[in-house]
Amino acid sequence: MNKPVLAKSKAITIFLVFALGYFISNLLRAITATIAPELVSEFNMTSGELGLLGGAYFLGFASIQIPLGYLLDSKGPRKIVSYFLILTIIGLVLFSLAQNLMTLLISRVLIGVGVGACLMGPLTAYRIWFQDETQQRANSWMLMVGAIGMLSSSLPVQYFLPLIGWRAIFLSIAALTIICIILVVIFIPGWTSKNIPNEQLNENKLSTVWKNSLFISLVPMGFFTYGGLFAIQTLWAGPWMIRVAGYTPLESAQGLFFIYLSMLISFLFWGYF
Repeated sequence: MNKPVLAKSKAITIFLVFALGYFISNLLRAITATIAPELVSEFNMTSGELGLLGGAYFLGFASIQIPLGYLLDSKGPRKIVSYFLILTIIGLVLFSLAQNLMTLLISRVLIGVGVGACLMGPLTAYRIWFQDETQQRANSWMLMVGAIGMLSSSLPVQYFLPLIGWRAIFLSIAALTIICIILVVIFIPGWTSKNIPNEQLNENKLSTVWKNSLFISLVPMGFFTYGGLFAIQTLWAGPWMIRVAGYTPLESAQGLFFIYLSMLISFLFWGYF
């Protein structure tokens, strides 16, 4: 397969633009753990409702992944990532204006759908435009950027909460998302069907994936281990530290900060080995 591998400077620009999108994705993924006390106080939410709110993001994120694969192969990362991020902006604005739990839930589902392409889009692009020997490093560093996003959802968000409130924080993230869309449109190359080799198009069936023995072996690890990891990190760790361990919201945010920092360091070293 002859790949249209890009020059190093262009590849770095593409990585940084996509990294901003994935940073936003993970910031939004984990932010409910930090603002949970504010939401519980303002909306009188139960633990079950808080869990439902946290899961709404993942429901939207997961529901779009199968059609997303087809869309990325046919339309390319520039179009799909930018279009999907528009849904994220709509979800962020709705969340910031929400007056009840139902609006919060709908907003989180929209946000989850909107950022659903922020990792798969870059991975699709890297597969075509980056040299084979840089694939592992680029992928792991994307995950590292995601950890930075989660890191930013802890102490930085906790710092701004009393200053501007959680609603203004979401509007600020919406503004950052607009900037990300502009950068994607400007700096990410276009896409044609020539980017995908013919043999891959001929095997473009979900059954090919589901019957793959390696995929089948990884499903339990992804479902239980990785799913449990993010359930704890992005939702229950924060409330647990406050309600069970007796931490203040600031101390809880500090605890989350060190959890995400550990994750960031692991992804950083993963890129070298």
